[in-house]
Amino acid sequence: MYSLYSGIYDRPCGAELPTFNALSLSYWERSLFQRLQTRFLIDGLPKATPAQYGWDRDAFYYQLFRCGYVTVFNSKTYGLVPQPATPYGFGLQYQPVGMTIASRFFNFTRPLIIGRECEVIKLTPDFRGIWDIINKYANELMMLDIAIRQASKNARFTYAVAVENDRDKKTIDAIMEKLANGEDAIAYNAKLRKKVGQDADNDAPPWHQFDRDLKQNFLLPELLESRRIVLTDFYREIGVEQMPEKKERMITSEVSANKAETYTRTEVWYRCLKESMERVNALYGTTFSVIINDPKGGEPSAAEPDNRPTGD
Repeated sequence: MYSLYSGIYDRPCGAELPTFNALSLSYWERSLFQRLQTRFLIDGLPKATPAQYGWDRDAFYYQLFRCGYVTVFNSKTYGLVPQPATPYGFGLQYQPVGMTIASRFFNFTRPLIIGRECEVIKLTPDFRGIWDIINKYANELMMLDIAIRQASKNARFTYAVAVENDRDKKTIDAIMEKLANGEDAIAYNAKLRKKVGQDADNDAPPWHQFDRDLKQNFLLPELLESRRIVLTDFYREIGVEQMPEKKERMITSEVSANKAETYTRTEVWYRCLKESMERVNALYGTTFSVIINDPKGGEPSAAEPDNRPTGD
């Protein structure tokens, strides 16, 4: 593990994950979540004042994307606050009529009524998050990582060496380790070339190479391309336009179809956010707003200031 400063800064970060599979899955879940956060720019989160608790943007985004909604209500101690909650009851159209809140900070004896005592900022219309998207693509990318890792291992030449005792085995293991680490030449005892087993009566050396036709079975380029395709599918799923696989020039209908493929789900999320934020604003006098973030040319969106340092 890469570590500096005697590991002082590593201790709060937790231990390394025990397997490559777990490490890969955790990496992709974290990576895809951070990519997904950039789709919407949400403004108007309350700032800290003597009478108002300042909302943490990171916690707000995590709750919104993970749960699919954030319950908002006024409290005597903290002002307007977001809290985890559970939908309660059924209205005329079988939608929840209240939110049950029970945490270390609040433990109400009854649910808060939506529209009177609380409001809900919703990302999806069904009170569910979009973590299933992250989980789906993270698992696909993890499986490709495993295949890429195995393909990289299979791209190497492999040898087996016959020995008569553990002492020779340790010597051969050390030689193989040095060769695998890139040493150009290694001197070894000539006695290691002695014939053993059924090969003792012929001129065959005590080592054998496994010929696996590496050129024919080298799948690494195809696996890397598959990973790129999965990432492209993820971006299309969250509404980010991608270049089509087609190499030749596209006709107008194909361009329209490509745009429509990335439009649908983002529009549902945007509509839910916009309408629910309008209800929160009407009830509490807040200024919540949201826009879809579509930066051009890799530059930061005009909706947010560019705070990158420019130097002297």
